[in-house]
Amino acid sequence: MDFLENQAPVYRGGQSFPVSRVTQARDILTVEFAQANVKATYEVKAGRDYLKLKLRALEGGPIDRIDLLQLRARKLPYLGTWINVAYDDGFGICLCAGNIKTNAGMNQHEKYVEMRAIAEKEVALEGATAVLFGCHDPKNRFLDVMEIVERDFNMPAGARHRRSPIQKYSYLWGRPTPDNVGEYIKLAKRGGFRMILFSYNAFSQGAGHFLWNSQYPDGMPDLKKVADAIRGAGLKLGLHIHHSKAHKNDPYVTPVPDERLHKIQTFTFAADIDSISSAIPVSENPDGCILDDGRRVLKAGKELIAYTAYTAEPPFQFTGCERGHLKTTPSIHLAGNTVELLDVDDWHIFIRFDQNTDIQDEVGRRIGEVFKHTGPYDMVYFDGAEDVHAPFWYNVANAQHRVFRHFHTKPPICEAAMNSHFSWHMMSRSNAYDVASTHVKSFCYNVSCRTAPVRALDFTRIEFGWIFGLYDYIGPDMLEYVLSRAAAWDCPFSIRTSPSQAAAHPRREDCLDVIKIWENARINNELTNAQLEMLNTLDPKEHQFVKVWDAVMTKSWIDTWRKTKFTDQEHHLFINERGDHELVPIHEIPCVGDGFFKAYSFRREGRPNDSYVLVWAVKGEADLLLPTAPDRLTLMRPFGTRLPVRAEHGRAVVRVGGRTYLVLTGMGVDQARRLLRQAEVSAARLAGKSAPAVASKREIE
Repeated sequence: MDFLENQAPVYRGGQSFPVSRVTQARDILTVEFAQANVKATYEVKAGRDYLKLKLRALEGGPIDRIDLLQLRARKLPYLGTWINVAYDDGFGICLCAGNIKTNAGMNQHEKYVEMRAIAEKEVALEGATAVLFGCHDPKNRFLDVMEIVERDFNMPAGARHRRSPIQKYSYLWGRPTPDNVGEYIKLAKRGGFRMILFSYNAFSQGAGHFLWNSQYPDGMPDLKKVADAIRGAGLKLGLHIHHSKAHKNDPYVTPVPDERLHKIQTFTFAADIDSISSAIPVSENPDGCILDDGRRVLKAGKELIAYTAYTAEPPFQFTGCERGHLKTTPSIHLAGNTVELLDVDDWHIFIRFDQNTDIQDEVGRRIGEVFKHTGPYDMVYFDGAEDVHAPFWYNVANAQHRVFRHFHTKPPICEAAMNSHFSWHMMSRSNAYDVASTHVKSFCYNVSCRTAPVRALDFTRIEFGWIFGLYDYIGPDMLEYVLSRAAAWDCPFSIRTSPSQAAAHPRREDCLDVIKIWENARINNELTNAQLEMLNTLDPKEHQFVKVWDAVMTKSWIDTWRKTKFTDQEHHLFINERGDHELVPIHEIPCVGDGFFKAYSFRREGRPNDSYVLVWAVKGEADLLLPTAPDRLTLMRPFGTRLPVRAEHGRAVVRVGGRTYLVLTGMGVDQARRLLRQAEVSAARLAGKSAPAVASKREIE
């Protein structure tokens, strides 16, 4: 009882009040806080696998928060901050929430961690539940014990789902329709994907009501046809959704805005206005209101009004107003009536829901109907999970759960870029981010490679993606770097593309070959421990938690990792002459053929006297003229399949389009690299063509 007396305070108005007295009668624990005039009654259950502490009743003065249970633990080497677990190789301890209305987390100090389970008045106090358990050999047994906890407390089966073999599966993300689903299936299989994830906007007009679009004229039967085709091809099926907001063209917004859209601030009209006035007088100061393009939207009754600016000095008003915004009806408004600032999403095509209403449940049921009639689905991506209002820790998980609970068959894989504590039980994978930049390798190194070991401490894989499109600047080397780092942590990968975009890529076959060889090797466990260790190049000191979402969303952070020169060791995986997966470190040879070619050198243990070069044309093909005798050079495409080498004025001439291997017999690597830098591109082969840029100028906006 001394522990509780010192460590379980209540809070009111920013002040904490300690325990003054504790008594216990069987399974009822009574805790008094004399200074706050509060008495808390707990139900305590000590079982074989865990200790349960449930707040049954509170008496006395009001409080804002109560720490149900707090403990100080030695700072063990492994800290899973998401699910609130601390452990070493021998033993682990976890303090988690027993229901969605309870939060849990830890504060780290130099030599110890403080682990808490808390309840807040804004969500719920009575009924909040803390669960404490320990386990031996936690690396192997933590999920066993957590599965018992989830079963006994009627929580989603996050522990069981994490052990599903399809957690390893990468996905091709696209927009298949009844007309082109066959092409998506071919593309997925060509790239070695085991899963296709398709977006709701493939079949609907937008988030909210998910009304059928013209690509799905028969609605649900068309969607079932597409889903059945993907499953019938032996592929797993996933669905990408926006769940916590409505598109601006949705019936929740227009022509009559729903009262359950979230409002950030409320004002009152300072005078009567007609239906055409471009100035909206208000009694309150609008200083600090949003001025971002597309986000300046007011709601006055059934009318939406877009404003341009406002005055922060009396008389207060919104100015430059567009009346009847988004096809709503301009109206007369009387002094004293309310006008509200809508919570328009950062991506301003959406307006967010008020999570204190039943609108999220309504949308959840609508998505659940899709599942019921076209499922089962193996995966769901909860996009925009961060797009909820305070209290953030509760509404992130609760908005997810208000959809998840309507799934007829619970998908073993759920992903989101943002999760709170209880999300762990639903989101069995995490951390996909839009990567639409020439800086794919730097982003992977600075974000994904640092996040993967942190999430692994929570017994969770991350997803190395999204690569946002198979654009020309996405070369096979970029994909190989991302896939190699994903393999280091046995994590999946994803790319968003379409059959037509992939077909237009100048190195389509090479890109798909890269994906397929890495997927097959990783999923079939064909990489040795030594090879996996080779791929984990991140300094252990850099295995630290980065608040990635907040960082990525700031331009200054993006600029920082863009400007940081990419220097990580890269690797190449290929099938050698014995039919085995061979992994080698590779080093780029810059400016081969004035940038017409990309090239990497490598050595092999079994051939220490020879040097190898992997080379390809950025697009098209050309003859590469090398200043060496042809008999010193072997040309292979793919590895192990020899092709002829021509001679021209004592030089070796090789035709290079897709990825090609050069073997330089008896040549050191420095000499081989000099040879490639001195190589020339045949003018005849380049007639009428211009050398492509090595990288596109497309950047993250």
